Amino acid sequence: MAAVKPVLQALLLADKIYSDAATGKKVIAGTFSKLVIINQQAKVEHGVPSTVTVPAGGMRAGSPFAYISLTDIHHQAKLILRYVKLADTEQQVYFQAELAAQCDDPLRTVELVVPLPMLPPIKGVFALEVLFESELLGSHRVVVEEQEMTGEVS
Repeated sequence: MAAVKPVLQALLLADKIYSDAATGKKVIAGTFSKLVIINQQAKVEHGVPSTVTVPAGGMRAGSPFAYISLTDIHHQAKLILRYVKLADTEQQVYFQAELAAQCDDPLRTVELVVPLPMLPPIKGVFALEVLFESELLGSHRVVVEEQEMTGEVS
C-alpha cells in the first residue's frame, strides 16, 4: 500500500520565527523571496589612485528559518527539504535535510520550523523545496541579484 501524500499548505523563508508560549502561535518575521548581494568598490580620492574591493556582503540572509505547514499526515511523513539552483539543467543542491512530520489525526495541521544554514551569496534563481518520497510537494522561489555599489572614500 502506497503512503498517502501530505498536503503542503505553506512554505516560507523568514529571518526569524518565534513561537508564542501562551498560544502556540507562530510569529513569522522578515519573510523574503529576494536577496541582494552588494559588491562594494571604493576609490581613494586623495593619494595613489587605487580600487578597494570588498567581498560580497550586505543585504543577504544570515541563517534564516523555513516555516512549513502540512496536513493529511497519516502517523508519519518523511520529508526532504532542499535548496537548489534552478537555472541549471541538473539542479545543483546547495543543502538538504531530512525531516519527519508526525501526527495521529490526518485532519490536523502540522507546523515545522526549521533553522537553515546561511544561504549562499551566489547570483541566480533558487528554490527551497519540500519533497515526499522523491515527489515535489511545493517550493518557495528565491531570486539572488548582485548590485554594484561604488563610493568615493577620502
